[in-house]
Amino acid sequence: MTQTPTGRRSRRRPRALPLTPPPADALDADLAVRVAAAALAEHPGATIDRVEVDGEGRYAAHLVTWFGQQVVVPVDRDLTVMGWTALAR
Repeated sequence: MTQTPTGRRSRRRPRALPLTPPPADALDADLAVRVAAAALAEHPGATIDRVEVDGEGRYAAHLVTWFGQQVVVPVDRDLTVMGWTALAR
């Protein structure tokens, strides 16, 4: 039996989440560091929030600038910065 959030007991077993393999273009640590370095070269003094692969197969570094602005920097597979977008607060 398992405990439910309401305090009642249930005989149902919790369902296991399906295991999905990582995407083929997932970032490894070395590549994430290189993407972050390329983005930080465009925005010195910023900090990295996260680095991810966007829907178009490009890398995207999410930064927070020294004055608090959130910025997304797309980087292509050759580690060339493709510009940047400031997010609304």
